[in-house]
Amino acid sequence: MASVHLALLYTVWFILTYFFMLTLLTLIKNRNDFHKAPSGVPEELPRVSILVPAYNEERCIADTIESCLTLDYPQDKLDIIVVNDGSTDRTGQICEKYTKEGKIIYLENMPNKGKSTSLNVGFEKATTDYVATIDADTVVEKDILQKTLMYFDRPEVAAVTVAIKVKEANNMLQKVVAIEYELGNGFYNKILSYLNCLFVTPGQFSIYRRDMVLAIGGFDRDNIVEDTEIAFRMHKKGMKIACCPSAKAYTLVPATVRDLYYQRKRWYTGTIQTILQHRDVIFNRRLGAFGMYFVPFNYGGTVLATLLSASLLIIMFNNAATAVSNMSLIQFDIMPLMKLKFTESTLDPFTISMYYLLGLTPLFLHIIASYLGLKTMGNSIRNNVTGFIGFIFFFIPYQIMWVLCMYFTAFRRQVKWRAGM
Repeated sequence: MASVHLALLYTVWFILTYFFMLTLLTLIKNRNDFHKAPSGVPEELPRVSILVPAYNEERCIADTIESCLTLDYPQDKLDIIVVNDGSTDRTGQICEKYTKEGKIIYLENMPNKGKSTSLNVGFEKATTDYVATIDADTVVEKDILQKTLMYFDRPEVAAVTVAIKVKEANNMLQKVVAIEYELGNGFYNKILSYLNCLFVTPGQFSIYRRDMVLAIGGFDRDNIVEDTEIAFRMHKKGMKIACCPSAKAYTLVPATVRDLYYQRKRWYTGTIQTILQHRDVIFNRRLGAFGMYFVPFNYGGTVLATLLSASLLIIMFNNAATAVSNMSLIQFDIMPLMKLKFTESTLDPFTISMYYLLGLTPLFLHIIASYLGLKTMGNSIRNNVTGFIGFIFFFIPYQIMWVLCMYFTAFRRQVKWRAGM
């Protein structure tokens, strides 16, 4: 068991160290143009549709629509399409007000058919070359369209993502998630875009070339993480996904552990299902870094880290059992042992266990990368100290979630899109 544990430890250490070093080197190489948009502004702004799929969003749908209506973009070149996916609350009534005023195009998708179907209905209804999708609990900055459209300067770019930020961080959990979003949906997405490894077009806000989405069949109706699945298909078709970190969207996040659990249960289970669905991308040379590096290293590393955690727990249990057995031989008289421990006055650095060094190296690099990521995104740790500290160690509950989702997938436990946020 010890040899297996040691092999897992070295492998996971290598993968994590490689990932963080690659992140830092990519940042250093591209530090001068991280926020720089492609040069050249189109002589005439194109027509754009903004697609809002909604299900029971009476609490925030009006804010999202108002955010779209106040964009710094010619209103005669902007269509706002709201697809009500069989809501049972006042979502439809709120939208009807805007429809009567001629401000939005309102579509009823009855009965509830899921987000992917709503997106496909909207893409079919749209008549513009570009379609942006936005969650019904999200608002955006006024210049988001002008900034993102510039990234379509290359014909192979099928989608552009933006920096997703937390709209309201009122408690400790939301503050931790705010750091996660700042890094995961902003900094790291930009880093991955340099490597052509961007693996998701976030539902909170992304903008697409309509013809490219329709050419690959639209969004998968049977997938619960449609924004990840479509990114995999885009890579397989040779399309590119760009990231515009200077364009910002603000979204609501779970306020309770229960809501976060259901959200991540869908995300992680759906991601595992997507990898199994598109397992032909793994070590696929034709897909470049996405197939040869990102998918096998990122998700393979997750599996190995899970096995490492399991083996560590087994070793800790065995050591604890051995310690209890040994102490029973001395009638649990531990005072002499404690005195011996506290009288040791010297610490030889060469006696520090290799386990500690291998464990601390990725953690140290994680802290450095997170600090530099926040700084690059224009934020400071001082603005959210508690969230940053919590985020550094949030991999522990997330690791547990990955284990649970592997179980759900292995035993075909059904996970519904609407089971949480």
